[in-house]
Amino acid sequence: MADWTGMQPRPRVKVISSGGVVYRVENGVPLFLLLTSNKRGIWCLPKGLIEENEDEVTTAMREVREETGVSRVKLRGKVGQIKYQFGFRAKTFDKTVHFFLFETDQADAKVGTEHDAMEWMPYEKALPTLSYPNEKDMLTKAWNMIQAKANQPKTQPPA
Repeated sequence: MADWTGMQPRPRVKVISSGGVVYRVENGVPLFLLLTSNKRGIWCLPKGLIEENEDEVTTAMREVREETGVSRVKLRGKVGQIKYQFGFRAKTFDKTVHFFLFETDQADAKVGTEHDAMEWMPYEKALPTLSYPNEKDMLTKAWNMIQAKANQPKTQPPA
C-alpha cells in the first residue's frame, strides 16, 4: 500500500483562452475550418491564451489569424465556453475557452506554425473529425446558430 502522507497537492493554475468556429459558405453549404497536429494526432478549432489588454473577441480573432491566416472575419455571435483540466509540469491547469462564431469569405487560408495542416469541411465531416467532445459541442452550437439565421423569416419592409 502506498504511503500518501506528506504528499502535497499539485498547484492549480487558472487559464483563460479564446477561439473561433470559422466558417465560409460555398455553393450554399457552410464549411468549417479545422486544424490538425500530426505530432499530437488531433483535430481542433483555433484557440489560444488571452493576452494582456485583450478581450475575448480580440483574442479569438488574433488566434484565428495566427493559426489559419484568415483575417477577414465577421463576428456572428458567442457560441459558448468549455472548461477542462489538464496536468503539465507538476501543475494542474483549470482552463476555460470562450468560442465565437466567425464568418469569412476568405478561402485561401494558410496554416500557422503550431499546426501541420488544416481543412475546410462540411458539418457532417467536421463533427466526427474533431478530436475533443467539448469542441464537437461548440461546433454543433455554431451549426445551430447558422441554421437558425438561415431559417429566419424575411421581414417585410413597412408599407
